[in-house]
Amino acid sequence: MTATKKQAIVSQKDLSLLWRIVKSNWWVPLVVLPILYTIGSFYVYRLTNVYQASTQLLLKVNDTYYQGNVLSDEGFYSYGSYVDNLNEVRVLQSYDLAYQVVNKLKDKLQVSYFIVGKVRKTEQFRGIPFKIKITSINSAFYEQTFDFKIIDYNNYEISFLQNGTPQTKKGKFDIDLIDLDLNINVSREGTFSTETVEALKTIFYQFSIHSTDYLVSSIQNQMTINNPEYTNILEVNLKDIVPERAVLILDTLNLVYSNNRLKTKFELNERTIVYIDRQLDEISYSLKSIEDTMQNYKEKRSIIDLNWEQSDFLSKISRYDNEKSNQQLQLASLSDLEKYIIEDKDPQFLPPGVFVAEKSGFMTQAVAELYNKQIELNKVYNVAKENNPLIKDLKANIKKVKQDLLVYINNTRKATILNMDNIDREIYKYINEAKLIPGKQRDVLNIQRKANVNEQLYNFLLQKRASTKIARASIIPDIKVIESPRDRGVVEPDKPAIQKKVMSFGILLSIIIIILRTFFLSKITSVDHLKELTDLPLVGVFPYLKDIGTEGIAVEQNPNSLISESFRNFRTNLQYTNVDNAAKTYLVTSFSPSEGKTFTSINLASILARSGKKTLLLELDLHKPRIYKRFGLPLQTIGITTCITGQNTFDEIVTPTQIPNLFCLFCGPIPPNPSEFVLSGKLKEIIDTAKQQFDYVIIDTPPAGILSDSIYLIQYVDSAIFVLNTRTSSKKVITFIENIIADNNIKNMLLVLNGVNRVGKRYYYQGYGYSYGYGYGYGYGKGYGYKK
Repeated sequence: MTATKKQAIVSQKDLSLLWRIVKSNWWVPLVVLPILYTIGSFYVYRLTNVYQASTQLLLKVNDTYYQGNVLSDEGFYSYGSYVDNLNEVRVLQSYDLAYQVVNKLKDKLQVSYFIVGKVRKTEQFRGIPFKIKITSINSAFYEQTFDFKIIDYNNYEISFLQNGTPQTKKGKFDIDLIDLDLNINVSREGTFSTETVEALKTIFYQFSIHSTDYLVSSIQNQMTINNPEYTNILEVNLKDIVPERAVLILDTLNLVYSNNRLKTKFELNERTIVYIDRQLDEISYSLKSIEDTMQNYKEKRSIIDLNWEQSDFLSKISRYDNEKSNQQLQLASLSDLEKYIIEDKDPQFLPPGVFVAEKSGFMTQAVAELYNKQIELNKVYNVAKENNPLIKDLKANIKKVKQDLLVYINNTRKATILNMDNIDREIYKYINEAKLIPGKQRDVLNIQRKANVNEQLYNFLLQKRASTKIARASIIPDIKVIESPRDRGVVEPDKPAIQKKVMSFGILLSIIIIILRTFFLSKITSVDHLKELTDLPLVGVFPYLKDIGTEGIAVEQNPNSLISESFRNFRTNLQYTNVDNAAKTYLVTSFSPSEGKTFTSINLASILARSGKKTLLLELDLHKPRIYKRFGLPLQTIGITTCITGQNTFDEIVTPTQIPNLFCLFCGPIPPNPSEFVLSGKLKEIIDTAKQQFDYVIIDTPPAGILSDSIYLIQYVDSAIFVLNTRTSSKKVITFIENIIADNNIKNMLLVLNGVNRVGKRYYYQGYGYSYGYGYGYGYGKGYGYKK
């Protein structure tokens, strides 16, 4: 059993391909990556850093010191145990709140100052040596950039565009600059002094003036609010290119938001005190009136002192009168509340009479619920429209609570009136029993009873007023700043990430360039490389030679040289290639000039002639003939062109050379229309005659990549030899050759690789080469053996 030979994972061919790619493209990343790194660094340097400041607020804080007051007892400061954080987020992001912040900071936010450097422009919030105060400005100048230049210690100059026209205004520090469209005052600040003015004059300043709407919009757009799950904490973040400004804005936002939350509580407290004071004034007037009545009555009836005979009647009647007064006060409170509900007054304020009667039960809870829902509706109106489902739900709930309250008020009023009727009957009963008391005694009793009732009510209101005053001192916001505004650092752009992306793009671009060069632009540098690209037979490999003259024939001048040996190998390969059809006519061409086409033709013809074969070399590059120079001859006056025109016969133009068995048909005079000579039927006769009279016919033609002459002449030959050069030939040349073969049905196309730096041992030499140029009618090359 024969062992199966294992195939290597990576073959020598793969390694050679990889080495060739690396060798020819190693410089690509070394050029691309530093360039892109420099571009990326410059781009990143020009980017403006964006900072983020943040603060944290805790909602629903119950840090109240004094709890025993008329308001807290009734629960009207409590908005419920649940805080709708979504509503609070909308309030914080509302236009009105941002507008109040901007108004408080307008002097610091309205003008932005910049220092313009050679590469980038930087905004400065502090440290600018001057300050601009805006009195009035044309709205068209908002958000426009003004150039500011310090001329000297007392003078400055501003430049700007007005309707596309450059304008320049000069002004003096600390003196108003008054113009039709601009009224400003520029004052010196900080480091501005006579000693520093010269240095400040060299700095290029700019400033821009912002409208209130722009500032409000900027705050709203750059603000984000996060609510951690299952908490009443709001994290407020604000982005800004100046971190100090972001911290200042958030600090002011906390203050404004807290003050707005306090405002409602203070107004409710104040209204309650005003109501109590008004009631106290009325009762004081009533007490004074009663005292005057008592005094007048006693003086009129000369009463000095009376022993009340029926003190029991007095105390009972007084108690019932007190109950009746309380019932009347409650009835008035119910009327006030009913009027408030029916008239749908300001939802932020309940009628003060509601807080006087200390009651508990359904009405207190329902009133508190109505108040909470009205406050919530008012908040939602700040951030939503009328058609918002939340508003509709709140309105429906408010309507239901009002209906329930109205029913309860009506029932309570009936019960109160019925109770008052019972009290009146009791009072009437005791009064009738007191009729037995002498008239004077009865009159004094009535006056005293009224005085007692008013005194009790007066004391009650004084107590409530004191409680409300104490409550005012204990009012604090129901939010707490648990983390003061502070700078979180740069949040964007991510410069290292951008630089990494640029370098990644550089690596990708390098790979793409290498791939493009490998598949489209890389030169064919070796025999193996050529074999990877095509299956066409390679019959000759010529080394790269540095020194070879513009005249002469290499195989004749150095018959024992390596280049001569390569042509002998070339001759042998041709014989083996055409062993079946005995080809004797060869056409030699290339894709472009300077690839060694004519050099190959001459030396091939010479080496065939040296083998004893009668060989004819045709100079059919009628556009730019060069063969005659190799034989040390001038441009011939007779040749192929004169034969085609009938001036000479075939035998007349056949020129023997100094090489035995080698003859030439030179071009002759260069015609004005060479391609038409190639297409003539006479040329076919010349080639046919040459085939009959000579053992080998070698035809030198123009480059196929420039002119179609050679492609046309292939039909007259047995084989076509396409010369490739390692300095110029690439994959596109192979594609060109294969397209020619496919389009013209060419059967026998042979390849020659010229200019190889290192030829393998199979060709019996190594490390030699040659060079030459190709002169052509359109400026290609400098001729054979051209030296710089």
